[in-house]
Amino acid sequence: MIRELRIKNIALIKELSLQFEEGFSVFTGETGAGKSILIGSIGLLLGERASTEIIRSGSTEAEVSGVFEFSAISPSTESVLDEMGISAEDMQIIIRRTISQNGRNRVFINQNPVPLSSLKRLGNHLIDLHGQHEHQSLMSEPQHIAFVDKLPGVGQIKQDYQHCYTLFVSAKEELQSAKENAKKLLEKKELLEFQFSELSKLKLQPGEESELENELSLLTSSAERISCVSEIGDLLNSGDSALKRLSQIRKKLDTLCKFDSAAQPWISDIENMISVCGDLEMFCDSYLSKTSQANPARIEFINSRLAKIQKLKKKYFCSLEELIEKRDNIANDLSQIENISFEEERLQEKLKQAEAVCKSAGEKLRHKRLEKVAGFDNGITSKMEKLGFTGGEWKTELQPLEKPGPDGLDYIRFTVKTNAGEEFLPLCKCASGGEISRLMLAIKSILSEQDEIPVLIFDEIDTGIGGVVAVEVANALYALSKTHQIFCISHLHQIASIADNHYVVNKTLHEQRTHTVVRKLSDKEKVAEISRMLGDDSEISKQHALELLKKKSKV
Repeated sequence: MIRELRIKNIALIKELSLQFEEGFSVFTGETGAGKSILIGSIGLLLGERASTEIIRSGSTEAEVSGVFEFSAISPSTESVLDEMGISAEDMQIIIRRTISQNGRNRVFINQNPVPLSSLKRLGNHLIDLHGQHEHQSLMSEPQHIAFVDKLPGVGQIKQDYQHCYTLFVSAKEELQSAKENAKKLLEKKELLEFQFSELSKLKLQPGEESELENELSLLTSSAERISCVSEIGDLLNSGDSALKRLSQIRKKLDTLCKFDSAAQPWISDIENMISVCGDLEMFCDSYLSKTSQANPARIEFINSRLAKIQKLKKKYFCSLEELIEKRDNIANDLSQIENISFEEERLQEKLKQAEAVCKSAGEKLRHKRLEKVAGFDNGITSKMEKLGFTGGEWKTELQPLEKPGPDGLDYIRFTVKTNAGEEFLPLCKCASGGEISRLMLAIKSILSEQDEIPVLIFDEIDTGIGGVVAVEVANALYALSKTHQIFCISHLHQIASIADNHYVVNKTLHEQRTHTVVRKLSDKEKVAEISRMLGDDSEISKQHALELLKKKSKV
């Protein structure tokens, strides 16, 4: 519900703050007092277009803000808020919009700046505004299907259909992607084959490059290594060798230990050194027996292979491992090319099956819609008779689509004849603002339990009606206010007298400027205002007004 509305510097309104309650609220006042300004300001909160002409003369900026409170947030509203990254803290949404003389619009939702398009999307879930305004869901044919799908029993079947439709779209996108990919692969098939041949010829192996470089390093250093090992062997064995000297030192230590045990620890260390020298000697002998002079042919082969690997790395700007990965990927692409026709056939069959399932679900949805639409049309027609459309009739058309769509296999639109003897015409071509408001009242009355939009505003709903029809409209509005917050601009006492909350709109002159003011009436003031609406302020009119207000409590 709308809890609070603030308006600043819009047309004749300098500054206005209104607090609203649940139930049915009516706005009355003389023609030209500014009731349309009030509705237009609410329209700004819903994302309607704004002109700088609405800014009060002498002001540089206009502003309107509203506080919306929820007992529960509908899934559709929550989804829109989630997409905008906004949470309804304390179950409230605060919308603020400013319009500047330079044409700049600024929109804030819970202090978060958002584009006007986002405000319009959110507004579609908060308020239905009916009258001479652009924010009318009933006037938009693409939205008619949403009304039908709120009928009892239709919603679940539509969810089942939409699941099938999602799979159908996914299969279609998968096939399209495969076709596009196949086209790209075919266009570069010759290049792929050349690259695969070039990369395959070398028979590259993971880690091969480092292994070759290590081998090459050993081969090119064989002479130096043989010379070095030979010299180590000579130092160990030839002439006055290290091993011979260590043995002599060992004997001397044995003699010393006979006289002084302090030399004993050195014997173990010398024995270890003798052992190390012996092992080293064996290593040198073995190394020399295995090592031969480098094979020039092998060195040439390794240099050649490394050069080829390096050339490919530079050509493809990647490492050896990435070259191997590229080769394998190309092999996979070439395999896909060979299997293009088979893969497309498989995906075509998958799409065919998904479409069949989707159409079957769509037929079930159409059957349920047709089943429910019959009662819906009869209900609206019956309501129309009471709401001033004598001889009028309502008919919902379901036109088949060539292909499944996100909402099913049907294009749905409402047609109506507002008087007996006329032809059925599309709703948007045959109804005035007041008639549209009464027709929406009929629809909302039938869908009151299923409708998720919490606030309904009716402007000009009483145009061209009176008497018994006005009473029927008033009763329908009051009944609907049990499930929605209702706002209505009216000139009829029948409607004003049944409202829970009554606001009067007047123009006043202050400091040589005209101002529109709005105030909520007390019970006593309601009597005076309804008396005015009856035509005079005589005691008879006041008594009649009092009787009308008493009847309201019995509704």
